[in-house]
This record gives sequence, structure tokens and C-alpha cells, in this order.
Amino acid sequence: MAEKKILIVEDDRGLNQGITLALHAPEYRFYSAYNLKEARRIWKEERVSLIILDINLPDGSGYTFLEEIRRESEVSVIMLTANDLEIDQVTGFSLGADDYITKPFNILEVKARIRAIIRRSSSKT
Repeated sequence: MAEKKILIVEDDRGLNQGITLALHAPEYRFYSAYNLKEARRIWKEERVSLIILDINLPDGSGYTFLEEIRRESEVSVIMLTANDLEIDQVTGFSLGADDYITKPFNILEVKARIRAIIRRSSSKT
């Protein structure tokens, strides 16, 4: 199995690093972005397999970035956010998110969802 590149876009540095540590596995390579500017740069430079995307970022909305991504790519995107209203979830899915997880979250569930999305996206290629 080829290495899967995962971009984590989360401005809380502790949480970003914690997710990376908790999900660490030999088949994954992680990239961390703490704002949209960094996320855009990494997304353009690396061929990531999956993006874990927060909505509330210091320099804009994850929804805006998701719209940009969908204009150019079908890369898998999991929204991971404190925004837990039904309208937030519906907005995320309508903009093209593959999954939507609210904080606080169970890391084992996040791992399982990542594996499922990567498995489905790998079977398409």
C-alpha cells in the first residue's frame, strides 16, 4: 500500500499535534497547517489523499477552503470542528465534505472514519 498523505488544518497547535500523534501509522504521512494560507500552500505542493479540516480558522473559514478544493479536486475531506449545529453539518456536506465530525470527538472513531474514507478512495483508483 502506498503512503497516504494527510493534511490536518487545525489552528489549535496542541490538538493538531495530538491528532497527528494519535493517528500515527507507517502508512500515513501527516502535514500540519494552522491557518488557511499554510493549508493552501501544502495542498498545492503535495498530493494529499485526505484533508482533515476545521471550519473556524484565524484567517478565514474552512468552508471557503472546501469550496476552493472542490473546484479543482475530489480529494477526501473530513470536517472536524466545534460547529455542531445541524445547519453547519448540512452546509459542510452540501459543499462537498465526505464526513463531518464534531468536537469533542473519540479518536478511535476518527481513525475508523479515516480508514474507511481512504479505503473507499483507494478502491476508485
